[in-house]
Order: sequence, then C-alpha cells, then structure tokens
Amino acid sequence: MQTYNSSFFKQLSKAFNDLVDPYNKKEVTINVKAFPLKPEDAIGSTQRKDFVLLKGKERLIQAEVMGCKGQAFTSAIGDYNGTLEDVLKLPLIDDFQRAIYIATLNAIACLNQKVSNTIHCRNEGPEKCCRQAADYFRKAYGNPRILMLGYQPAIAEALNKEFHVNLLDLDPANIGRTINGVRIRDGVNEAEQCLNDSDVIFSTGSIICNNSIDDYYNANKPLILYGTTGSGAAALLGIPRFCPESLDGNM
Repeated sequence: MQTYNSSFFKQLSKAFNDLVDPYNKKEVTINVKAFPLKPEDAIGSTQRKDFVLLKGKERLIQAEVMGCKGQAFTSAIGDYNGTLEDVLKLPLIDDFQRAIYIATLNAIACLNQKVSNTIHCRNEGPEKCCRQAADYFRKAYGNPRILMLGYQPAIAEALNKEFHVNLLDLDPANIGRTINGVRIRDGVNEAEQCLNDSDVIFSTGSIICNNSIDDYYNANKPLILYGTTGSGAAALLGIPRFCPESLDGNM
C-alpha cells in the first residue's frame, strides 16, 4: 500500500493491520460491500436543508463487514466489492480508494469493539449535535480560538456565536461567502494564516479521505475530529472525537 510518505497513514495502516492480524481476518473471505448512500438514507428528515449531504456536494460511502457498518464522506462516487485483503492492498491513490479504506477500517473497528458509533445521525440528530458543540469546547478548552475544517452549517453557527472561529472549506461555491454570520475562507490559500490564528483544530474526518490530514495532524495543536468518517482513526490513534448523536454500527 502506498502512503505518500504520510506519517498519519503510516500510523493508521499499522494500527489497522494490528487490529486485523490477531483474528486472521485477512485470510478469511470477508466480503466488503461499499456503496454511496442516498441523502435521505444517510441523514433522514432534518429541519435544516443546508447540510452538505442534502445539497449533493458529497456522498456518504458505507462499508459493511460481518454485519458491522462503517462510513466515510467523499466527493467521489462509485461502488466497491472485495475482500478485506483487497481493501488493505489498495494503493490509496485517490479520494475514492481512501474512502473505501476508511469506511472499511471504521467497520472493522466497530466489529472489534474499538468504537461503536460509526453511523451518521439522522432526523433531529444533526440539530441536537450542534447544540452540544459549544459546551464541549468550553468544558475541554475554555475559550479557545477554533480552526474549523469543513463547513457544517449548524455546528459552525453555534460555535461562531461563542468563540473566535476560523472556518476553512474547499468548496468554491462557499469560499468567500459569509453565511449566517460565518465567514468561509479558502482551505488552500488561507490555511496557514488561519492555523496560526487558532488554538485548536476542529475537523471533519474528510481530511483523511482528501489526504490533507498530515497538515493538521502534525501541527502541534490539539486536533478534534467530528463526524463518522474519523471514528475508527480516532479510536485507534487516540484522537479526540466529537460526534454525540452518531449511531451504533451494529444496528
């Protein structure tokens, strides 16, 4: 497996293999099915209609291994069928392969009881989640300057009301806009400036799939992942994760 000299992926792939090897799962025929969920299947019926999933900007890939499910956000679209050994051998040369790898890792982490809540919240869950975000940061970090990676509108607005928030996004349709009081900055050209102006990093797990994770994992600042994409990586590498309304992957 190629890892682009990525220190993060080197650690993650070792942890993944260490999780698999004691159970001889690579030698067992395990069918990994991964496919994009329709927005209504992924998030259900929400009061707000501005979530990324509902706007069709990203898809949620779901992998199932021996009844346990794992997910990963990606801008790529496609289906995948293969064994666990096939997944472990993926060269990880694009977003889709990394999404398959991460969704499968999340399913395996759930299967081995390293993490349980690997499924995206539904219906009123996203709104409940955003109401808990500010309290999480107050209790854990006091009054931090927050670098938020990825525009999740409900959480961004909740945090922006109480903290200094620098929000970076990669979607050209969002960059440069101020939406409900939240200014959205360029995730490439303004990243260094915003990182220097922040105390903690609050990131969607999508930075794993788009291969920008090393820039922030090695930034010597606290990194907190939010959402289901980073569920397995957070559990295996000891990264804090905020995802209070996510669902059990064994369901």
